[in-house]
Amino acid sequence: MKRLLVLIAALAFAPAMLAPFAVGKTAEDQPAAQDPKAEEAAAYKAWYDANALKDYPKAMELAKAYVEKYPSGQNVAYLKEKWIPSTRTILFNKAIADKNMADMIRIGKEVLAENPDNLDYLIAMSVQIRTNELFASPPNFAHSAEAAEFTEKAMKLIEGGKTPTPNPSSPFDKNKTLAFFDQTLAVVDDHNKNIDKALERYHHAASLDPMNPLYFFHTGRLHQEKYLAAAKKYQEIPEADREASPLKPEVKAALDEVNKQADGVINAWVRYLGLTADKPTTGDTRSKVEGVVSELYKFRNNNSTDGLAKLIEQNKTSPTPVNMTPPPEPAKTTAEQKPAENAATTKPVSKKP
Repeated sequence: MKRLLVLIAALAFAPAMLAPFAVGKTAEDQPAAQDPKAEEAAAYKAWYDANALKDYPKAMELAKAYVEKYPSGQNVAYLKEKWIPSTRTILFNKAIADKNMADMIRIGKEVLAENPDNLDYLIAMSVQIRTNELFASPPNFAHSAEAAEFTEKAMKLIEGGKTPTPNPSSPFDKNKTLAFFDQTLAVVDDHNKNIDKALERYHHAASLDPMNPLYFFHTGRLHQEKYLAAAKKYQEIPEADREASPLKPEVKAALDEVNKQADGVINAWVRYLGLTADKPTTGDTRSKVEGVVSELYKFRNNNSTDGLAKLIEQNKTSPTPVNMTPPPEPAKTTAEQKPAENAATTKPVSKKP
């Protein structure tokens, strides 16, 4: 029993003896406090070395880290106000040259985070996504949402009076630029099956730049899609209802829609045919457009093409569109005016003029 008590006392005494050594060892293991100025100098040197090697992506990350960690550092002003902006431009242009839209968008968004109204970057990103993706063959809509975002912001700034940095080789034209951007948005809307919105944008583009046949081609193409859908809906109405006099309101509404969309095709495409009359064309798109216009014009003008050639010639020389004079409403739908028997059978024209 006496031996057991001595052992317990020895065990209790042992930790007390070891404690000073443990504390002392922990203290010896602590690293020495770093000199803040030395740390900053090391961070700056890391950036400097990467920049000297022209490893700009790495240097950019080191520069941003330095600015964030040492906001009052002696080199912050140079990095933040000069080096970072200029190097972003280098990296942005490299992304464009490499057709790396993801990198371009990432860098561009960094710029916009600091300057949301940077019109030059907004225009550049919109145009590059449009050129390299939306209008590629085949089209790529991976960044269509970003394209729409940048395009809409650019349009608002331009409509508000802001202009991009002057380019002597390409003078800025407000209306043509806005029409160009309208088309970009229309392409995205068309892809997203928002035909009415796409058509609205093409109409607006054509009103801003009435000598550009491309906008009238696509306006007519979308009206043709809507015409074919309206004609199909009309044909599905029982013949007895289509032949009745007077027409039921819903039947008349269906026929009115057919006529409205037919007129939309005619007015857009006679302008397209006029503007392209003396221009070389490739493929058979123009001849297909002529065929559709002829059929629809006959459908709307008692099976006659009288006046069509004159209408196309007027659009060849007029600075603004010349539309067909709407035919008088017939007392009753005649056989020649039934879309089921003529114009409704025309096939959609390809998206490419």
